[in-house]
Amino acid sequence: MFLPDNIDFTESKKYILSIRLTPSGFYFSVHCPSNTTVFYQNSVQFEANSDYFKNIERIIFLYSFFSYNYQQINVICLDEKAIIVPNEFHEKKLEFDLLSYNCLNPKLHVNNNEIKGLDCKVVWSMDPLVYNFMSRTLLNPKFMHHLSLLVSYFYKLHNKNTSALFVNFNDDKMMDTIAFSNGKLIFAKTFRAENSLEEMYYIQKSWEILHLDVQLDMLFFSGEIGNHSECIETLKKTVSKTRNLSFKLPSNTKINKEEIPTEILYQLCAL
Repeated sequence: MFLPDNIDFTESKKYILSIRLTPSGFYFSVHCPSNTTVFYQNSVQFEANSDYFKNIERIIFLYSFFSYNYQQINVICLDEKAIIVPNEFHEKKLEFDLLSYNCLNPKLHVNNNEIKGLDCKVVWSMDPLVYNFMSRTLLNPKFMHHLSLLVSYFYKLHNKNTSALFVNFNDDKMMDTIAFSNGKLIFAKTFRAENSLEEMYYIQKSWEILHLDVQLDMLFFSGEIGNHSECIETLKKTVSKTRNLSFKLPSNTKINKEEIPTEILYQLCAL
């Protein structure tokens, strides 16, 4: 794994390391908030039916730069088993029960992430072996569910006087659907969709359940848009106000946006 010459790990505190754990692999990126030309990303797909924890352990131990002291280390977990809990109903001791009620066989280590400005939390879980290993091996990592970042980012983009559904096409056949009505979050869920037909079903069903208007309300797409053109083009025929999200990266950043997970783009756009 060859890192670019403009990344100097003797000054690792200048950089932000983001690790993204997906069901089938491992992604990481390094960027420098004070120098927008510095960005590197790489990913590894695990063999089917291999030991997930052993794969993570091998990668972290193989490359010494993961153990350096960074300005910030984010561990982002991509998983469909997550729920949104309003703060007024949130109790730490009830998190696992709530998760178990809503999701089949959640993992045993439960986490939560506050969604600022929306008075709610994302409650989710991960494998205790992976959590404990990364907590010990990395220096002060911040564990986040990918939905917590997407909800915050899309809320910033949302016109608070309207209603809108944001659809983000993700790895591992996952699709995020996040909806707002005026200034309120009304829906946030990650679906697994095997094909374009299932994608269209979940989006249209979400639209129907949320009572969104095909003439007045907005439908936004982000993520791996190029791989889902059939679904997008079909929905454009139904929903009048449909748009692919455009991300305004710093002008000197030369990156193919579709190759970068939306949560990572979110960090780069915040520079």
